Amino acid sequence: MERPCCRPRKGPWRLSVSVRNIVFDLGNVVVRWDPALIVARTFGEATATPEFVRSIFAHPLWLELNRGEITEEQAKRAYCSRLGVTTDQIGQLFFHIKNSQTLVPGALELMEQAAAAGLRLFALSDNVHEIVLHLRKTYDFWRYFEGVVISAELGILKPDPRIFTHLLNTFVLEPKETVFLDDLARNVEGARAVGMHAVHFIDAERAAVELEALGVRI
Repeated sequence: MERPCCRPRKGPWRLSVSVRNIVFDLGNVVVRWDPALIVARTFGEATATPEFVRSIFAHPLWLELNRGEITEEQAKRAYCSRLGVTTDQIGQLFFHIKNSQTLVPGALELMEQAAAAGLRLFALSDNVHEIVLHLRKTYDFWRYFEGVVISAELGILKPDPRIFTHLLNTFVLEPKETVFLDDLARNVEGARAVGMHAVHFIDAERAAVELEALGVRI
């Protein structure tokens, strides 16, 4: 089966002198992240109301997990108690959290084209230790990243400016030479606040167009 292409191209990208680095978020940029789908697959369609979904993924427990303050097993026990569900149901929840994260159409092509143009690629993600371990075992897109910053390893979540400055300082990146792709507007603004370029990621095709507008051209 042919993989969907992010955008028709007539030739390789030409690298702008001012844009040298692309930083990818993971959820809904490289891999799918759909909390409502996860809840529906675990507890049934009727339960996947916005309120119930938020009670899991916008709850302080989930934020603690993303900051690396608790382990997945600790989170499972806490969710069982708080939601009044069985350990098997919570096990299914975390199974679907991991296994629903399929590749975003066009994401690999976008990364391949950027790497072929000579851009340096990095990842910056609010993410959980155990989820990252699953993604590392499942996908090989990691080979494109020169460096990776994960919130659970730092105890800091986007759009806190400290996570962006950590990325820039660790890999010696100039903000004005760096573009960040994220699906959440608040994180896009967070990157811009520290001097980076940023693209609000909707899909790979539109991201390619916005990158071209920043100087990465066909």
